[in-house]
Amino acid sequence: MVFGRPRRGRRSRSGSGGPLNWVILPLVLLFVLASYVGWPVAIGVAVVVAALVVWVLIRKYTLSTPKAKDLYLELQNVRAMSGPQFKVFVKRVLTALGYSARVLGGSGDQGVDVIASMNGSKVAIQCKNYNKPVGNKPVQEVYAGSKHHRCDQAWVVAPAGYTKGAHELAQSVGVSLLDARAIRAWIRQVDQNERNQASSEPRVVDLDEIDRRERETVQ
Repeated sequence: MVFGRPRRGRRSRSGSGGPLNWVILPLVLLFVLASYVGWPVAIGVAVVVAALVVWVLIRKYTLSTPKAKDLYLELQNVRAMSGPQFKVFVKRVLTALGYSARVLGGSGDQGVDVIASMNGSKVAIQCKNYNKPVGNKPVQEVYAGSKHHRCDQAWVVAPAGYTKGAHELAQSVGVSLLDARAIRAWIRQVDQNERNQASSEPRVVDLDEIDRRERETVQ
C-alpha cells in the first residue's frame, strides 16, 4: 500500500483551462441559479455552499491527533535534520502508517537507507534531505539496492524534489519519487487513521461515576 501518490517520471500535465475553470464555472452556475430564484436567494445559497467548502477543507487539512501533529512539527524542521536523523524520521512516518520499517546502515546497505514492509510487499527506500532537487544517482542506487535486497518496490524520499533527469530515469526503471508534498499526505493519512481508530474503539462507561451523579441530583 502506498500513500501520498508516489510519482514516477514527469509530473502530469494540468487539464485544459486549469484554475480558470474553477472561477468561471461557479459564476456561470450562480447566474443560472439567479435567473430562476433571484439574486438574493442565489447569493445566499452561494454563501452557504462556500462556508461548507471551507469547513470541509479545514477538516481535511487540520491535524487533530497527537501523533500526526508531532510528525508534522518534525517535517517543519526537516532542513535542520542530519542525514541519519532524516532516515529515522522517514522510518517513524512509515511506521505510523502501519509499515514495519527498519533503518539500514554500513557498507552493506547497497544504497538503501530504509526497508519497509506491509501486506507481504517490501519497499527499498533511499532518503535524501538535500536543499536542492535530487538528481539521477539516488534513483540508480535505490533501483540496484532494491534488487539486492529482493524488494518489490523502490522509492526515493527527498523533500526538495527532483531534477528532470531524475524523473525521466525513475519513469524508465519504475522508481517512485516522493517529495515534501507526499510526506505531508502521509501525515494526513496518519491523522485520518488515528481518528478512525479512536472512533471505532468502544467507550468505557464508568458506572460508579454515573451512580454518584444520580445521587447528587436526587439530593
